[in-house]
Amino acid sequence: MKKLSRTRLFLLEMLVNLLIFVVGATICFTTLSQAYSMSAFSRVLTKANIATENAAMAFRAADGDITLMPNILNGALITSNKMQIWYDKNWNICSKENGIYILEITTSNGEYNIINGKINVYYANGESILELPICEYKNEV
Repeated sequence: MKKLSRTRLFLLEMLVNLLIFVVGATICFTTLSQAYSMSAFSRVLTKANIATENAAMAFRAADGDITLMPNILNGALITSNKMQIWYDKNWNICSKENGIYILEITTSNGEYNIINGKINVYYANGESILELPICEYKNEV
């Protein structure tokens, strides 16, 4: 058997150590990338939740009358039962051209003077972020 010189053994050991380091670094970078992505979505979900809560409270304040809500929320009435609000990347209300996120409120009349609705928050490409069903009893005298 031929013996390997000390230099060759040292170089082989360094290559193995380098390989282990590269594998470990790859795992760490992958984990950090996933954590950053989850953090970014968490921020979007938090802002969407706040916007949804505001819209639900406005729905209640307007007694379910969607025609009053654009004045309260600075949105746009699309049809007689649909309203939209566009938000920019910092969740400030903006025009449709600059919008990244959309909050949409749709309503329908139910039985027993109940107005049913749904608040959807989604990206401009249509991908859903958050959805909340709402209802309000309309006391008609």
